[in-house]
Amino acid sequence: MKTLLIYDDLVTLNRDQHRELKLNASDAKFAFARETNSVLLAASELPQAALDFPCVFIGPEGGHSLAALIGLRDHENLFVQPDGLWARGSYLPAFFRRYPFVLAETDGDPTFTVCLDRAYPGLNTEKGEALFDAQGQETAWLEEVKRFLVTFRQEMTLSRDFANHLATLGLLEDGVIEYTLNGEKTSLRGFKTVNEDKLRALPPETLQDLAQKGWLGLVYAHLLSINQVQRLALRLDERQALDRAEAETALSKH
Repeated sequence: MKTLLIYDDLVTLNRDQHRELKLNASDAKFAFARETNSVLLAASELPQAALDFPCVFIGPEGGHSLAALIGLRDHENLFVQPDGLWARGSYLPAFFRRYPFVLAETDGDPTFTVCLDRAYPGLNTEKGEALFDAQGQETAWLEEVKRFLVTFRQEMTLSRDFANHLATLGLLEDGVIEYTLNGEKTSLRGFKTVNEDKLRALPPETLQDLAQKGWLGLVYAHLLSINQVQRLALRLDERQALDRAEAETALSKH
């Protein structure tokens, strides 16, 4: 799985330097995520994300986390369309919804700093949502963005607690997901999944504790999501067919 890197030029948001800055929805939309084949998830997103993506666990560097597989090949996101729009009707992970903003932390400092990606083409001084008002105060829109960023960070912390707890119970193991593309069987590796047999063998009190935390349902959402890999294969098949058609059209013009 590819490490998610979507920020090209991160800078700290500064009310003096960025007072005139506005954010307008870029024509490129989600082009920044075009070459990403996985995305970190909060556990609270699992019920919706599981309807579209295989959702797996990654780690153990820095503990375990959840991620959604959104592509089957390196540097390819099957949900970003040629025009940069996200696939209609598909769940849009919060990790992408927060872009071009992100919270950054400094070692030893308990506070977080709001940063933004200066490379985002929707940033300008003419139109869109203003970040600061004429007095240099944060706009209501920016305050809402910051609340979203803080909530997402909190959700990600809870998600890591969830994943690490499953690891402590010995439920996570190296996963293998198989799918069929163009009549050939292929396997995906490099992540972890829950061993359902071990889950069922847990003591009743442990299962009850998972249920009371709201985590047992999330485990089964994860297990059900694995079947979405074949939907990814269908998307890849459609993408390849489109690429072939475009190549044939280009050849016919010469």
